[in-house]
Amino acid sequence: MTTVVLGLDGAAFELIDSWIDSGKLPNLKKLTEEGAAMDMQSWLPPVTCPNWRCYASGLNPGKLGVFWWEQIDRDSQSIEPTSSSEQFDGGEYWNLLDGQASIINFPTGFPPSKINGEFIAGGPGSDQVDYTYPPELEENLRSKYEYQVHPELLSQLSKDNQGLDCVDEIHRLIDQRFQVLEDRLESGEYELIHATVFYINVLHHFYWDREVVQNAWKIIDEHIGVLLDNDELDHLFVMSDHGSNPIDVEFNINTWLEQHGYLVTQTGANDVMKRLGITQDRIRPVLNRFHIKWLLSRIVPSDVQDLLPDSKGRVKRSAKGQLIDWKESTAVASGQGPLYVIADSQTERQRIKQELLDKLSGLRSPGGGLVIREARPAESVYSGPYTDDGPDILLDQAPNIHINGGIGVEKVFGNPETWAGENKDTGLFMAYGPEIDPKVVLDDLRITDLAPTLLSLHNAVIPKSMDGNPRYELFSEDAAIHSTESEVKDISWVEAGTGIAQETNDSIHSRLSDLGYLNE
Repeated sequence: MTTVVLGLDGAAFELIDSWIDSGKLPNLKKLTEEGAAMDMQSWLPPVTCPNWRCYASGLNPGKLGVFWWEQIDRDSQSIEPTSSSEQFDGGEYWNLLDGQASIINFPTGFPPSKINGEFIAGGPGSDQVDYTYPPELEENLRSKYEYQVHPELLSQLSKDNQGLDCVDEIHRLIDQRFQVLEDRLESGEYELIHATVFYINVLHHFYWDREVVQNAWKIIDEHIGVLLDNDELDHLFVMSDHGSNPIDVEFNINTWLEQHGYLVTQTGANDVMKRLGITQDRIRPVLNRFHIKWLLSRIVPSDVQDLLPDSKGRVKRSAKGQLIDWKESTAVASGQGPLYVIADSQTERQRIKQELLDKLSGLRSPGGGLVIREARPAESVYSGPYTDDGPDILLDQAPNIHINGGIGVEKVFGNPETWAGENKDTGLFMAYGPEIDPKVVLDDLRITDLAPTLLSLHNAVIPKSMDGNPRYELFSEDAAIHSTESEVKDISWVEAGTGIAQETNDSIHSRLSDLGYLNE
């Protein structure tokens, strides 16, 4: 018998409740009525990177050492992309199980890990090749399923147009993930199968609740029905790394910091190019039309290309560090919440941090709506050896707000342009199986609780350093989990990362740009 964990990136009851209630998602309706269903909190910022790793390790970002898609290094005065599996400390709970595991399409899982079983790395940080362990699995996936990690037409995505080939391709990839999952379940070889549907959240971002998103959820629902009918299934857990909600207002945090004197940027070529009308938006269609984009990439260094602004004046995130006057600046922010203080002493760092906390807490837009639900000192959220290297402040986005971390935007507030939907820290959790208590609702379930809970269900040892706790309340009174409580051991659960190759950095950067992260 097999435990299946189905990870749905960005899933939230806020989006799907009405579709469940109207009967459009009958199998999810069955899970909510016959299983346990509740909200689940992610770690701030509520983003794929780092929350999938929080789930797998049971650790908070202060112990993992990665806080968002980019790492702002105050000492080296640089900003580098993150998401490689080699950059995270901490292990994965499935490595503590006795039996084999099949991990399918795991975000932040590239390069793939060697495990007892098989591992398939997933988006957005995985390359299209060398994404499996064992390596020969890749050819099997390609020949049997025509498996792809990513759609080929990502740059097509636009919130103003849902009739795109890329959307159809994403629907096909979602179906593909389930085909692999169902075959693994049918084989009976695995103690645990985890499968992630990453690109469902890309559809949330670009289209929120439109028909193409509902159609994707219908594909998911149909396959959940197939899983429930399989005799090899023991328990099914459905979970998300964070939730989603629609966007009404964009808040350009670095523009706010610049206007208030905390961020100073270098003036240079990008300002001249913008004034002359030389922007990414105008150049790219010409390059694509005449098929010379490849030539530009060969003769113009990538760091120069990245300084080319878009129509709003923003440059790519890889050039963000080059635009900052590090000597004159005292703060800079990433998108979706992390904010870093730049100071020569701890005393000055604390003074600036408190000043920013006071100014940003309860900040409202020109229309009077709340922008920051809460500005929190990072040490009140994180713990662990990397806390001091991470952001000083975490901005908890208010509902329907998107915090844009780009540099070069003229206005502090604006209407949503790239995305229609944004992440929030409340995701979802559902559990179904013979030992689940269908009446239970936990008000304080957190994503880091899942690893120790799953280890306890499988009677495996639980690392003492995990931040989560086994949630025995999820199980009925006569469930075996109550009589075979797992041992908590002080075992090594942190392995230092080894960095990431520049070639991988470049491919990740390009893909994140197409998905809207690097323009946001």
